[in-house]
Amino acid sequence: MKRFFSTISIILAMSMLFGCAAKEQGTNAEAPAQSGEEKTLVIGLSSDWQTMDPAQMYEVFGNMYTYAVYDNLYKLEGSDLSDPKPCLASEYTLDDTGKVYTFKLKQGLKFASGNPITSKDVLFSINRTKNLKGNTAHHTDGIEKVEAPDDYTVIITLSQKDASFMAKIANNTFSILDSEIVKQNGGTDALDASTTDKATAFLNQSSAGSGAFVLKSWVPSTEMVLEKNPNYWGTPAQIDRVIIKEIPDPNTQVQMLEKGEIDVAFTLGQDQTSLIKDKPNLKIVSAPTATCSFLMMNQDATIGGPVSNPDVQQAIRYALDYNGLKLLAGEGALLPLSFVPEGFTGAKQRPDGYQNIDKAKELLAKAGYKDGFTITLTAANYDSEGLEWPVIAQKVADDLSKVGITVKIETGEIGVVIDAYRQGKSPFLVMHWSPDYYDVNNQLVYVPGDVIGTRANWPVAGNEALVALAGQIAVESDTAARTKISEQMQDMMAEQSPYAFMVQHPKIFAINAKVEGLEYNDLCKLQLGNVKIND
Repeated sequence: MKRFFSTISIILAMSMLFGCAAKEQGTNAEAPAQSGEEKTLVIGLSSDWQTMDPAQMYEVFGNMYTYAVYDNLYKLEGSDLSDPKPCLASEYTLDDTGKVYTFKLKQGLKFASGNPITSKDVLFSINRTKNLKGNTAHHTDGIEKVEAPDDYTVIITLSQKDASFMAKIANNTFSILDSEIVKQNGGTDALDASTTDKATAFLNQSSAGSGAFVLKSWVPSTEMVLEKNPNYWGTPAQIDRVIIKEIPDPNTQVQMLEKGEIDVAFTLGQDQTSLIKDKPNLKIVSAPTATCSFLMMNQDATIGGPVSNPDVQQAIRYALDYNGLKLLAGEGALLPLSFVPEGFTGAKQRPDGYQNIDKAKELLAKAGYKDGFTITLTAANYDSEGLEWPVIAQKVADDLSKVGITVKIETGEIGVVIDAYRQGKSPFLVMHWSPDYYDVNNQLVYVPGDVIGTRANWPVAGNEALVALAGQIAVESDTAARTKISEQMQDMMAEQSPYAFMVQHPKIFAINAKVEGLEYNDLCKLQLGNVKIND
């Protein structure tokens, strides 16, 4: 199975993933003895981590953690993000129905605990994710059953064809956990796991994987510490420890980088990187992303009020100054027309001159708001690739004031804002989306009845044509056909949906020049397995 988009390899050509592409070192590879002082990489960032349980993770930074600590059957490797490569599995076959995947596991591999990795761990991990019914469980919805006819064979049967299944396999949903360790700490893959599993608390403080690192500690919103896994089956990490410090203020990150207190200032904006670009001891790294910021307008009139009206939603889309938003996001920013970012099948960019103040006013009058209205816009104290959400909100407020809409900005901590958003209780808010896997199917979360569509209270009723197209693209394997469907869906959602897609962000961060091998990939962000720190 392949992921079907034609330009992602070019757009993400700077990326390089680690881990499962490494040369295998045998059953229980020990890290070579190191001379001199231990090597520690210190990263400053502002993450959105809510949990370290791979089966519960649904945050932008989720794969950054799991790619360091866990392995999958297949993982992305190198610059080609359209084709996951063998990891814990050595190969797979797909039957004539396009629904039955048979994976052969590599033999002699071990978890960090020393326990052997066998098919029972794969079954447990997938079934646990599915039965927990957490935020990421929808990635397993198409799985009819998982079987293990022997210790090194796994058969996954889908209920219907899924053109993106191998892309999904490479994300944290399908991280393979040490079943014995997880069970010992309250974990279960039973059908009632959503009420009986107690392992998340354990996994928030201790990892149960086979990756290059293990989790030593995590204090939410404060700090994470990873240490080298001495039992790693691949090429051992070249550093001993990674300390990730939560530093929400990008200016503070820059100051700490300049002082040598951190090695990486990861969540920066254009303003910060421009100040340090000429410093000889620092390096700027730039790469594209698929992260898009958007406005969500709740379709439930009892929650969204005026912004639940489709004419008001379209008026807001016309009122926005997209070129101004692009300037805020910085060099390399893009303007997606709708829910498909550049690099994915059939992606369309917003045409120049889309902003139309007169048209926006006309639509507001049609909706009964000739004199405008007042609305609260929620923006968490968070950022999209260095562009702070309250700054985006202020730009939106300025733009909407030109058509008579008065916006009151409400800020809050990211965890609180996300909880309300996930519960479908947010009236009008700034939000972003970063793909869990790199296929256009990932973006179907915006469709009525799917994850974000449900959060916007966007009903299937009245949108059956759009939902039907989503069902078609999900199983279509022909690239040309998928492109046509994608373009049609984007045109429909650009005209009528509870979203205003604003900007696709570039990624820019800074590192100490002594750090080598730290490359960016939009799935797992910073890749830690190949990092080297020079003396």
